Amino acid sequence: MLQINISDKLITKINKFAEITNQTPDKYIVELIEERLDHDSSYQETAYLAKSQINKQRLDKSIKGIKKGKYKSHELIND
Repeated sequence: MLQINISDKLITKINKFAEITNQTPDKYIVELIEERLDHDSSYQETAYLAKSQINKQRLDKSIKGIKKGKYKSHELIND
C-alpha cells in the first residue's frame, strides 16, 4: 500500500473537488492520477519539444495566445 503525506491545505482542496464531482476524496485522487498517467505521453512530448529554445518560444507564444482567446476551434481531421 502506498502512503503519501498530504498537507492540510491540499486535503481541503481535494475534499472540495471531490464534493463538486460527487465522489469520495480517495476516488477523486485515483481518477486524477489515472488521467495524468493516461496523458503522460503528451507531457513527455511537450517536455521534449521544450528542450529546443525555438520550440520553447513557439510553445510559450501559443500558450499566451490561447490564454488571450486567440485560437480557432475545428473538427478533428480524419485520414
